[in-house]
Amino acid sequence: MKDALTSLVIVAANVWGMASVADGQAAEWAREDYTVPGARLPAQASPDKPLTAEIVDGVFRLADNGSSSGDMLAVARFWCADPTEGAACRAKVKVVRCTGLAGVMLGFSDGVHEDLLTLYEDRIELYRAGLKHAMDTTDAFHEYQVEIRGTDAFVSVDGRQVIAGPGVFTYPAHNGRNHFSFGAGASASQGESLWQWVAWTNGLEAARRKEPVVAGAEHVVIYRQEGVYAPFPTLRWEPPAGQIYVLFSKNTMRTHFETLDSTPGRMTSRDGGRTWQEAGSIPAGLVGPRPEEIATAKDGSRIRIGQNWRRWYPPQRRGEFEGKYAIATPGTYKPGWFAVNSGGWVQRSEDGGKTFEKTDIPELDTYVSCSSPWSYIPLRDGRLLRAFMVLSGPGDSGDVFAAFTRDGRTAETVRVMGDPEEKLRFTEETLVHETSGGAIWMLTRVEGGDDRLWQAVSRDGGRTWSVQKTGVRGHPPSGLVALADGRLVLTYGYRHPPFGIRAVISNDEGLTWDTDHVVVLRNDGAGYDLGYPCSMQLGDGTILTVYYFTDDEQVTHVACTRWRVPGSP
Repeated sequence: MKDALTSLVIVAANVWGMASVADGQAAEWAREDYTVPGARLPAQASPDKPLTAEIVDGVFRLADNGSSSGDMLAVARFWCADPTEGAACRAKVKVVRCTGLAGVMLGFSDGVHEDLLTLYEDRIELYRAGLKHAMDTTDAFHEYQVEIRGTDAFVSVDGRQVIAGPGVFTYPAHNGRNHFSFGAGASASQGESLWQWVAWTNGLEAARRKEPVVAGAEHVVIYRQEGVYAPFPTLRWEPPAGQIYVLFSKNTMRTHFETLDSTPGRMTSRDGGRTWQEAGSIPAGLVGPRPEEIATAKDGSRIRIGQNWRRWYPPQRRGEFEGKYAIATPGTYKPGWFAVNSGGWVQRSEDGGKTFEKTDIPELDTYVSCSSPWSYIPLRDGRLLRAFMVLSGPGDSGDVFAAFTRDGRTAETVRVMGDPEEKLRFTEETLVHETSGGAIWMLTRVEGGDDRLWQAVSRDGGRTWSVQKTGVRGHPPSGLVALADGRLVLTYGYRHPPFGIRAVISNDEGLTWDTDHVVVLRNDGAGYDLGYPCSMQLGDGTILTVYYFTDDEQVTHVACTRWRVPGSP
C-alpha cells in the first residue's frame, strides 16, 4: 500500500548531485510520506516526557520541550549502508525552533563512521566535521540531503550542494551502528520541527538477497495484536512431543520491564506448529527444551539454585539500597517504585518438593547479580550448576560466575570469564551445557564489541576454564536443541541488518560451531526488537523455533518457523 510506513520505491540516484552514491545507476530508496491520507506516526512519544509527536495537517510534528536526561525522540531507520558504495538520506522539513546540538537533526552512520546534521534556525551544521552553512531553516520547507561514501560527506539543500566534506566523515560509529535517524536527538537541546517526508537509500533488500532464508522454512504467526507488545515466549510440550504450548506476556507498553497491566498469553498447537489456538489452561507434566530448574540430588532430595530477579520496592526504602546496589527506575511499575537485581540462593527439599529450606549465597550479594532461564543444568557428577553475571560496583563491566551445589545447603562459586580492561560487558544471558564426555561449556552474550558470543569450556568439573570469542554473531544463545543424530543446533536472534532469526550447527556437542554455514530462518525483521528463540525437534525431524518478532507495521508479536537443517533427510 502506498501510504504504508516504509514503502519501498526505486528512483534514479543521480537525481541529486553526488555521483559517488550511484554513478547513474538505479538505487533502492525507502520513503515515509506523512502528507498522504492514513500516514502512520513514525514513533510514539513517551507519555511521561515533555515531548509531542503527532501527524497534523499533513506533516509529522515533533516538539521536544525538555532538557532533562532522556528528553529526546530520534527515529531510527536501518539502511544497511555500505561504506564503499555509499548511502544517502533526504528529508523535507521546516524548523520551528532549535536551541542546540541535535535539537532538530538528521543522523547517519554506515557501520564504520557516523555524524549528524543539526538544523539550527539560522544555519545547518555537520557536528563531527565542524562544517556549516548559513541559511534560514524556518522560512519554508526545505529539502535536505546528506550523502556519504568512505570518509566523504556532502550536504545539499533544495538540490544545491552547500557543504562539501571530502575526508571529514571519520568519527567511529558507536558499537558499529548502521542507520539513518531524524528528529530530536539530544536530551539537553529543545526543538520543534515539521516533516513532510523522509527518504533513505535502502540496502536491506540487497542484504536479504545475499543471505537468503533456508529453503522450505515455514513462518507462522502464533499471536499478534495491534497495540499489544508480546515478547519473550516460552516453549513447552506434552512428552513425547505431543501437544505444544507457548507462554508469553501481553503488555500495552513497549518495555522489557514488568508492568502492572501485563497479562499472560497462552497458545497451543496440535499439528506441530502449523496452526495455533488460545489455551485456557496449561496442564501439569509439560517439558521444555531446557532441564527443569529443580533437580534431584543423589540422596533423593530436591535441590535448586535460584536468583532474585528484579525485586521491586517502594520509594521510601530507597535509602536502604542506594550505593550498595544498582537501582532501576524504569517508570513502568508503581509510581516511584524502584527495582534491584541482586542475590542468589540454594534450596533443599526433603519432602519431594512440598517445602524448601533456603540459604543465601553470600558471594552473589553484590551490586548486581542475575541469571537467565538457560543458565542452569544438573551435572553428571550429581551437582547442580547455574551461571550468574556479577557486577561488583558501578565501574565493573560484569563477570560470569558459576555457582555449584551438591546438597542444596551450601554453594561454591567460581569466576569463569570477563574483561580485565572493563570494556566489554558480559551479561547474564549465558547458556550452559555438559557434553557426554563431561566437558562443561558456557556461551555468553557480550555487549560493547562486535556482538560475538563468548565461550568458556571446562574439562575439570568447573574448576578452571578456557575462554575465547566465537564466530557466532547474535544473541542471546537461548535456543539449544539436540537433534536425533547427535548434532546440536543453536538458534538465536540476529539484531543486525537484515534483522531476524539464525542458527548454527555443532558436530562436537557444542565445543565448536560451524559459523561458515549459518542458517538464516528469518531476515525480514523491522528492527532489533526480536529474538529470544526456543526450539524443539518434532518427530519427523522438523525443527520448530519459537521467538518474538517485530514486523514492518511495528507490531511486536510471537511467531514460529518450521524448518529443517540443510542436508538432513
